[in-house]
Amino acid sequence: MKKTLFFAVSLLALSGAASANSLIFNYQTTGSGTESLYDPSFDGGSITAQSLMHGDYKVLQDKLTTYTKSILAPDVNVGEGLKWTLTLSFTVAEDIEVDSISLDLFTFNIEGKPHSGAREGSYSFNLKLGDELLASCSNDVSYVGATGNTAGNQKADIDALGKGSSGAREEANLSNSVSLTAGQTYTIELDLRNKEGNNSGYYVGLGAIELNAVPEPATASLALMGLAALMMRRRRV
Repeated sequence: MKKTLFFAVSLLALSGAASANSLIFNYQTTGSGTESLYDPSFDGGSITAQSLMHGDYKVLQDKLTTYTKSILAPDVNVGEGLKWTLTLSFTVAEDIEVDSISLDLFTFNIEGKPHSGAREGSYSFNLKLGDELLASCSNDVSYVGATGNTAGNQKADIDALGKGSSGAREEANLSNSVSLTAGQTYTIELDLRNKEGNNSGYYVGLGAIELNAVPEPATASLALMGLAALMMRRRRV
């Protein structure tokens, strides 16, 4: 009983750090879109505005297959030297400090089906308050191809990358941490484009954006204590 209780407490302490609240903008939960693009679900506050642009032109959502209907899938071939830009404004319900991002990205071809081949791309991410740039990051991305069902009759799934889905799970640190204040309106600007020098054609869509919270000191300390206790227990055993 004591051993079972000890491991349960240790696991709870460790999971506390891992489950620090993140702000998740999820484009894969609604399954229904507006005329131009899907509205994401967002439990950490509210969406105040959203636009999807290619240069000066609004971009339409690609609705060819079940695969592309399950994500934000702009009808823009980034392999032709083009890019698309998502601008998303939001407010948060509670104060939160964030320091990194995660992006669920999915590639597809002109028929709306997962790519069977690998692709190379890049992105830039800005977090702003009005016209003030608060933090940013930019990286190249390697997208894996799908080797399983590429008919496009299944939903895009980040856990099926390299199988029935093609794309990448991108994680990156922001240039600095940012404290978001409840009631303020912040804006995300995300550009997705081809990698410079790469001429392979493809389309890229978005499953989710996550703004990852900085763990609270108390939560992080609890997790470390649980880990230390677990290591001591193993030594005794």
